[in-house]
Amino acid sequence: MDHYERVKRYKAVYDGPPRAVPDGDVDVSGNGRWRIWQYTGTKTDAPVLGNGDMLAAFAGPCEYPQFWVTTDDFWQMESNPNWVFFHDNSTAAMEPAVTLGGPRPVGRLVFSIPELKGAACRIEQQLGDAVTVAHYDLGTEGKLTIRSMVAATENLLLVRFHSELADSVRIRACFRFPDEPGMGCEKGVSLSGKNESGTDLRGTAVGMMCGRTIEEQKTVGGILSGFRAFEEQVDVPVKAGFGGAFHRPEDREDGNESSVWSNNAGAGKSCALSSNSDADKWCASSVKANDDESGVRNTNSNQEDPASLVLRPGERTDYVFVLRTWNKVSRPVEMAASRAEWITSREISELVELHRSWWRDFWNVSGICLDDPLLEQRYYLSQYVMASLSRDPDYPPGILGVCTFDRPAWNGNYKINYNHQSAYLGLLASGHFPQADPHDAPYFAMMDIGREMSHRLYQHGGTCLPLGLGPKGMVSEALLLHMKSQAVHGATNMIMRYSLTLDRDYGRKIYPFLQSLADFWEADLIQKDGYWHIRDDSMHERTEDDVRKNGESMDPVNSLGYLKCLFRFLPVISRDLGLDEERRSHWEDIADHLAPYPMGTLEDIRENPTLWAEAEVPLGELVPEEWMKKPVFFDEGKGGKWSYHFPGNIMQIYPAGAIGLGSDPDLLQTGWNTVHVHSIIENQMAEYRKTHDTGADDLDNEQGDSDPHYRKAGAWNATNLSCLFFPAAVRVGYDPEVIWRELEERIVHRGLPNGYINRNPHGIENLSTVPNTLQEMMLLSHEGILRIFRVWPVKSHPNASFERLWAYGAFQVSASLEAGIVGTIQILSHAGRELVLENPWPGEEAEIVHLQTGRREVFGGEYLRAETFPGERLEIRRMA
Repeated sequence: MDHYERVKRYKAVYDGPPRAVPDGDVDVSGNGRWRIWQYTGTKTDAPVLGNGDMLAAFAGPCEYPQFWVTTDDFWQMESNPNWVFFHDNSTAAMEPAVTLGGPRPVGRLVFSIPELKGAACRIEQQLGDAVTVAHYDLGTEGKLTIRSMVAATENLLLVRFHSELADSVRIRACFRFPDEPGMGCEKGVSLSGKNESGTDLRGTAVGMMCGRTIEEQKTVGGILSGFRAFEEQVDVPVKAGFGGAFHRPEDREDGNESSVWSNNAGAGKSCALSSNSDADKWCASSVKANDDESGVRNTNSNQEDPASLVLRPGERTDYVFVLRTWNKVSRPVEMAASRAEWITSREISELVELHRSWWRDFWNVSGICLDDPLLEQRYYLSQYVMASLSRDPDYPPGILGVCTFDRPAWNGNYKINYNHQSAYLGLLASGHFPQADPHDAPYFAMMDIGREMSHRLYQHGGTCLPLGLGPKGMVSEALLLHMKSQAVHGATNMIMRYSLTLDRDYGRKIYPFLQSLADFWEADLIQKDGYWHIRDDSMHERTEDDVRKNGESMDPVNSLGYLKCLFRFLPVISRDLGLDEERRSHWEDIADHLAPYPMGTLEDIRENPTLWAEAEVPLGELVPEEWMKKPVFFDEGKGGKWSYHFPGNIMQIYPAGAIGLGSDPDLLQTGWNTVHVHSIIENQMAEYRKTHDTGADDLDNEQGDSDPHYRKAGAWNATNLSCLFFPAAVRVGYDPEVIWRELEERIVHRGLPNGYINRNPHGIENLSTVPNTLQEMMLLSHEGILRIFRVWPVKSHPNASFERLWAYGAFQVSASLEAGIVGTIQILSHAGRELVLENPWPGEEAEIVHLQTGRREVFGGEYLRAETFPGERLEIRRMA
């Protein structure tokens, strides 16, 4: 199947201009404990454009359509001054171990079109070709359309204006830096302390809390150029240069224009279905002029105004905006301005064609087909946004994706206690490895500091890491909060990818990091009663004061799962690479003799001794008596046992992969019970919140106050970890009808058109939820056994298919489900490992056909086994 053509059916549709760009109305300061994060920017409800390096968020009221632009490598590279690491002591409780170092926006490219004020606005993102189309309808006065894309192969934003208005309009192109409100952005975003008056500066940093930015721009001969830079108090100076200009496309030699900009929409059938768009041709008349636009910074005294043009009825014209950074070129301002000025219509046409080709190749890497257009659209929307955000191997996107705020929550950094890792999980089985590459870079870059940190804090070797990383070894947030698991949590992503591909080059890349983690944990674990135990490590963020009151945590269930994963797979990788033979037996011993997972019954903790006073209602009033007595996993062996809002006691199931359908039946049942009890509590708490104020609602109330679904939180709809809760439910074989219903309801009630989740400040981690859950439901393989549609809602959704998903053992698998029955399965073996497949036709025989050799094998029983060679293709068929 050509999945590119299938994805072209889908759009992301916005029924008006975005509102939360930027938005600083969210308090993530821990009830004022970390005052630096009060009213910080967290949310983006705008259409996201990007090529994995240059990023843009399209926003603004109708009269000021605008693009917030930046790059993944544009960070204020200011490390924490406390890089001699410490736990959260009494000083850090008030003045946290953070500065303001983090990703930054370059600014806003704003188009002033006063005539559009009051227009009806509809924005459509065409997912297949990654083109965003904004329609402005003035009724009897006509329409204006803005088409835009960030070129897939160059840091260049293309914007096309097409007028169907009754009269001519003048379009002014302006650039505003983030500390310049006005022109459709009245939120205070000052970093340098300018204009600190009034409530519009909520969410800003006032005064010299960090190094000031340097900002300049000018317009000469209709060419806009300038830069934003951070050179004070930084580890590495950074500069982003920009250039922009209107262009009149010349007639094409071939007389045609790429369908990316013309009629490229197909028939659709989902909540975001396509419809035919205008047949655009590259012909327009443009005039470069300079009209007054008060308040716009301009360093050229002879050019007081930005470039503008008059767009007449029926005309089209283009605007080219280019970004270049010091990280990529030596003279970003000059190069950006040069490219913007001298680009030709032929070069624009070539960029458009390369853009379409790149996205066509991206979509054809793998794909799925569902009989549920809502979830299928969300699957591809999530993959589109991650592809737009993530491709620079050294600079992953921050926790929020596109930075539109100079003071983002959590500094916008790589928060590695689960947030950073989770965003990439939906890319692995689907084979989008270039987009997954950036995940690893912050860990590798921090190893020198991580080793020092281990020696300073724990008096032994190996690597451990703080909670908030930046690129190139920058320390954005030096907090530990009595957690040790963040580095080994990141290793689970790497191990998962290696297990899927068995790519030895990738194995060599990650091995030094995994080896250093083993050094740390071999020295840090303590042996007692025949088991290896974890000391002073918490699942939750804990302050020094809390530890003094309640003692150190031991044996957190998530860390036990991560270590099971590390020490189970490290011998495998070392064997593949021919390294550390003498250490393998010890690693295997640790994996086999880690402390048992903490578990018990809710009856044991009936009085609700949770880590936080999350609600006054006790567990016994929420959970039926029968389920109070069922075994469940506890959070920690010593320490917290259960949380209403943070279901972290499923992380050993997923992403650690330490429990699955092939596990000990009692252990598997305990995992199933844990998922079920969390689900019960979420639903019962929603009922309780109808009449009680629990103080446990989500962080902001931007939308949805009248929707009772927003009362649900803690499991499927947890602010933290819902992205992991769904696939964990799949791995323990929870009712797939319930999983599907909860996933669909979450999207219907909380899904924003841009792929993010409303009233959830954590950003891009939620982009993995739908892809990851569906991939796991279609294909389980983490235990070395392939299971096809094993946890699938056959009753409600009997038809589905997937192509070229990756499975452990370096197998690529394609399969279909027709009327609830698994059809022929196609498998490509990349590494020549033994294939073990759970019989998808229980009680029946199956035939394995080795396509290159013609050899046929017939199997019955529970499992089908076949030896393979590298590059071998197999078909597995149900015997008639």
